[in-house]
Amino acid sequence: MNEPVTADWEQFVRALAQCLSELPSRATLIIAAPGNRYVQFMQYDIKLSAELAGNHYLAQPIPDDAAQELRELGWNEPMLRREVDNWTRTMFWPISPSGLVEFARSVAIGFRDALGVATPVELRAMGWTEVSGDLDLTVLGSMARRGVN
Repeated sequence: MNEPVTADWEQFVRALAQCLSELPSRATLIIAAPGNRYVQFMQYDIKLSAELAGNHYLAQPIPDDAAQELRELGWNEPMLRREVDNWTRTMFWPISPSGLVEFARSVAIGFRDALGVATPVELRAMGWTEVSGDLDLTVLGSMARRGVN
């Protein structure tokens, strides 16, 4: 990581790490900013996976230096032969609290440096499970979208 995230981003990192630690199995969480800039999380019994929007979906491509930073943070770049043109990252449970913070920090840096999101205020979150419907995302604060699918 070239520079530390700002205080607002650090608060986002802490909230996201807490949220990810509480996701039930078969949950989907999407955090997005205008312009199709998003990260989608899928929680399973044994793993937590994330996809960060790739250039195919973006009006402005991810800068080369930000793409390199994503690779250094453990993100896998999109493959031409894959159906999904997004950056991906997967962690297997159990994930330590510090591992979740590091994962959340890589998401914050992805939003800020790769996707050009200036501040977490631009972000909105929504989530659901296959079993019970909507997720309680209050830990994410005002970015949680309620009653919107």
